[in-house]
Amino acid sequence: MEPKALVEAALFVADRPLSVARLAQALGLGEEAVARLLQALADECASPDRGVELAQEGGGYILRVKGEVADAVRPLAPHGDIPEQTLRTLAVIVHRAPVLQSEVVKVRGQRAYGHIAELVARGFVAAEAQGPTKVLTVTPALLAYLGVSSLEELRARLGSG
Repeated sequence: MEPKALVEAALFVADRPLSVARLAQALGLGEEAVARLLQALADECASPDRGVELAQEGGGYILRVKGEVADAVRPLAPHGDIPEQTLRTLAVIVHRAPVLQSEVVKVRGQRAYGHIAELVARGFVAAEAQGPTKVLTVTPALLAYLGVSSLEELRARLGSG
């Protein structure tokens, strides 16, 4: 198996960004070799006839759909079935993150508890206990799903940052 194919396959199956060190260790390659392979993969993905790009995110690398084709393929994505009310709750979390769960419930009502549980189960929101409530933050999985590299970029695209 070609080393570049191994790196690409590893990034494809990963559910989070992978560092050069993690890739090197998992694939039995040197870190310098992995760095060169990542650059070659990034160069190939930059071609206009490719639908994915190699992005740096959270201290690692991830393959994600290019922004210009995202709308065309979004109906095929595994989370395309998120109900509108849950998306509205997600919008509040994105706008205010990090935000207390109790604040989201004040804005969205008691049903927000169910929405938040669904978003946490999907891996889009992280909930960390803080006293009688939880602190909600968006996850790298949500950012990758939406094709952005940071919460600030997401807020800018939504016109709320």
